[in-house]
Amino acid sequence: MFKSPTSAYPDFSSDLRDKPDWKIAALRSFEYAVQVSAVAVEPITGLLAIGTASGALHLFGGPSVEVKLVLPEPAPVRFVQFSCSTSQIVTLDANSVLNVWDLSVFGRPKHVALARFDGATSLTVSPSHSHALIGLESGEIRTYDLPCLRKSDYRMPNMWKLYEEKTMATRMDGNAAGSGVVVDVVSHPRDLNLLFVAYSGGVILSDLTQRNTLRAYEFELPAGAPGGYGFGHLEIMTHRRPSVTAIALHPAGHFFAVGYSDGTVAFWAIEDEDQPLLARTLDDLDVNKVNYETLEQKHEPTPEREPIYKLTWSSFANSTDPRGGESALTILGGLLMAPGEPTGLTVEWLPPFNPGEPPTPAPNNTPLHPSMRAAMQTSLIPKSDYFYDTAARVAQDFFLVPRNNPHFGGQHDPIAIIISLEDSDSRVLETYEFPPPVFTAAAELPAAQEEEAASGSVADDLAEMLKSMTVNDDPRALSLPTQLSMASTGLVRAELVSLDRQAYEDFVAGQGSDPSALQLRGGTAWNDESKAKEIKLAKFQPPRILLTIHRNLSAAVQFLDMSAQLLVTTDAPIHHHFPKPLPGLTIDLKTIITDASVVERTTHEFIEHAQVQSAYIAPHSLECVIQFFSGHLVIYRLKTGASHPAAAEPVDEEIALLDHVLSSDASRYAPYFLLTANKPVTAYSLSDIGFLAVAYGESLIVVDMRGPRILLRRGREKSKDRMSFLHAHAAEANNITALHWSVAALEDDQRSSVRLIVGYASGAVDVFTVVNGADTDWRVEGDIKKVEGVREPLNGSAFVLDARKGCVIRAARDQLARSMQGPSTADDTILVIAGTKGARCIANITGPRICKVDWATRPGASVRCVRVMEKMGSQALVAFTDSEEVLMYSLPSLDHIATFNVPARQTMFVSCDDTGDWIAYTPSRSTGRIEQLCYGTLFDFRRAYLPPDLDFWSSQLPSIPAQPQPVSLGPASILSSWFRFGQSMTGDQLDKLLGGPNRPIPEKVVPKPQSPETAAEVAKTVEGTQSTLYSRLQAAMGERGQLLSDLEERFNQLEEGSRSMAAQAKRMAAQQTAKSWLGF
Repeated sequence: MFKSPTSAYPDFSSDLRDKPDWKIAALRSFEYAVQVSAVAVEPITGLLAIGTASGALHLFGGPSVEVKLVLPEPAPVRFVQFSCSTSQIVTLDANSVLNVWDLSVFGRPKHVALARFDGATSLTVSPSHSHALIGLESGEIRTYDLPCLRKSDYRMPNMWKLYEEKTMATRMDGNAAGSGVVVDVVSHPRDLNLLFVAYSGGVILSDLTQRNTLRAYEFELPAGAPGGYGFGHLEIMTHRRPSVTAIALHPAGHFFAVGYSDGTVAFWAIEDEDQPLLARTLDDLDVNKVNYETLEQKHEPTPEREPIYKLTWSSFANSTDPRGGESALTILGGLLMAPGEPTGLTVEWLPPFNPGEPPTPAPNNTPLHPSMRAAMQTSLIPKSDYFYDTAARVAQDFFLVPRNNPHFGGQHDPIAIIISLEDSDSRVLETYEFPPPVFTAAAELPAAQEEEAASGSVADDLAEMLKSMTVNDDPRALSLPTQLSMASTGLVRAELVSLDRQAYEDFVAGQGSDPSALQLRGGTAWNDESKAKEIKLAKFQPPRILLTIHRNLSAAVQFLDMSAQLLVTTDAPIHHHFPKPLPGLTIDLKTIITDASVVERTTHEFIEHAQVQSAYIAPHSLECVIQFFSGHLVIYRLKTGASHPAAAEPVDEEIALLDHVLSSDASRYAPYFLLTANKPVTAYSLSDIGFLAVAYGESLIVVDMRGPRILLRRGREKSKDRMSFLHAHAAEANNITALHWSVAALEDDQRSSVRLIVGYASGAVDVFTVVNGADTDWRVEGDIKKVEGVREPLNGSAFVLDARKGCVIRAARDQLARSMQGPSTADDTILVIAGTKGARCIANITGPRICKVDWATRPGASVRCVRVMEKMGSQALVAFTDSEEVLMYSLPSLDHIATFNVPARQTMFVSCDDTGDWIAYTPSRSTGRIEQLCYGTLFDFRRAYLPPDLDFWSSQLPSIPAQPQPVSLGPASILSSWFRFGQSMTGDQLDKLLGGPNRPIPEKVVPKPQSPETAAEVAKTVEGTQSTLYSRLQAAMGERGQLLSDLEERFNQLEEGSRSMAAQAKRMAAQQTAKSWLGF
């Protein structure tokens, strides 16, 4: 062995010493929406849109189809809707500003219009016509022409106010304040001419053509009726009118449901506005009727019910019944507000509405035939129900995902339900299959029983019985796009890992498409053709994996593929998401937390509050260690085709075997063992050669995972744990903060052996040697080598380099195999160890110091991550700080090369691999969640990671299904009174009606087929299409019309104000005249 100064070593950084050799850049940025405020689904194309409280709009579709749009005037997004007839997406924010984006533009959606309204409360867009309906707090309904990008002349006054004025003489009480506020606007599912407007006071059915009120539905509770609050309510003996909160129409279009503020759901027949068909809560029927026997009994006050926040009424495509067949009524709200009550939403499975021919003619004084009323009431009694339990989180909203039909308000034939969940610090989304399988299983049960009776085979009966016992009728959880699912499970930490080719192939083997993913297929993503050469070079990049840690223990550790090869394509759309989720590698910790062996070895507090602090994956063996905040560690390993040899029952009390715990068949990771402890972990290191080292303050445990068994316990005795306050600081200074495994020789030990390098906060370094004994068992030698390192070393920031080549020597299987072949002279090495204040290079791990350096950081900055970078055969030391800067140093001389600013706003935490790629993020101070993650590189040379060009709308999409037509109330022989309302109208007719006589002729854009062979040609085709002079004039006329409309509104307001002032002046003059006349 030689002992030499720095000049005796070759320069490992010869090609990295100049500043131009480095080019730091941010490649991609990923946002995780933790404050979702609005959701929309487009079933024809397969697009998903979500709005956030920060004023952003995110669109998701097929592979790599995702984009973020920002409102011109950021405000919380309240409503978002797709207009598939015009290829647009529309939002309405908290400031009542309507924004429109054009989805037919190649590249990314284009913002085309902005319109302001006064106190908007609802937004309705239909696939059958091209107008948006906006409800206002004033009770007025405004219309917006989407193709012409202007406010239409058509408007509806406050019809509920007119109704109250008309019925003032017959009302038992005065008009309630706020009764004219628009709650929702819903088009009739089968007649575009009919519009339901839900006001706070009641529901109005109006005729758009005649501009009049056809029906007014007002729900009244007589004195003594329990309503939603029950018989124990203090105001039960008063006349009450609960406010309207939600509305949903039956798919047949003959009756509808209305939710109220007291938790009641009332069902109304369209023909009968006098009394509802049925009024009920989730628990009781006929809550609008007085039961005198029950009323006379003594009742304790009962908890109040939630208002009915939302209703949807769904039919399904598997029914041949023209009236919709069996249907599902989904109810958000109506639950008791009391401690211990469940939270979630309810789905009721309702029988079909299929009445027979009435036996007698209808009485003249009844608007609805009694037999029809009875048939409707029968179809409202649930056959079954299911409760989507949201556990501790509150369901704030839900959205159904239709299979392929946008009609019926997006509620027809849903395949999934998206639930918006809110807790103390977030509002995220979860998705489940819909309808619940228990509904369809109940329908299939009679047929299955008939088949069983016919077969009569005992073996088949037993097989069917076993199958029925194992089938779970709970809806499956479905996966949303990565940015949404990460936010839902609570992303708190991330690590970037690079793998070699073979390890990568083993790791991702069998990872095809996710069967549980919500199928979004809309749009295509194209690489920039000008970057074709850079894209081809991406295949030479090393594979990379993103490891993420989450609060949700059922998805506590997840893996995503961040390899550049996913983006390699030229003349075809991108085929993969980036990053690509690897659901088969997700680790579910709930299975071990509830295991009996873990419960026995841990505390109740750990079981109730277990949270993951960190995780690490060995780059070759692919074993994974997970660290809990409590100090417990669990080891997982990949399942293989051949089963692992059964581990012997461990004799060490700290180890609990977990190989008996069953994991999901879809998961490739299986638990191996748990290492228990009662102290926080200060450092740990997992090797690729079967050894694990864990530090608890000053204590150290070394585990041979072949057993598993403990090879070494080292630390203070328990009697020494009780220290005075004066000695506490000294003890912390002696904590172990860095551990590193290597296979190398030492300055005074030329054997190539397994070495464990232990770094203390004080700067001391111990080196342990692990050898294979004569009895083939591994053991730790008692001779501990010592050397001076750096103060406060960082875990993961120790590296052993080859003294001739500069490459990192890892504790890998090939190194271990060479060390066990027999005595030989090992190569010289250099130990590089780094801490928060500086770094040091030491010859042959325990030899003399080569050099040291103090970090050239800004005052107050702290180094968070240190790595040895390798590029084109050269190595350098890189240090990331928490003040958005990165420092480069040469090896082994530790000369400062350069300092760069990290092009990311938040770099509190940085993870970097050995090729120079990095991720940076800062968890939210209030929530602890990661809301944005930046992916970048130190060598941005010919890297093609720019966001792709997107094509959301193309001519090859399926056409919009025709508008559903009215169906008769009963058999064909009955002339339903439905036809009193007139025939339905088409979407074009409705657009002409709403647009008015001065409506500009909208320009119909016919999309061209995608004949170009490359994305570049597509882009050129789109860019070559210029607006004609006529279209520009039409747009200018539209803007002029909108400005004139706004001016008209202002003049109307001024006119009303002037009239009010004049009337007030007249009253004052009359009062003054009366006073003078009477002598006051």
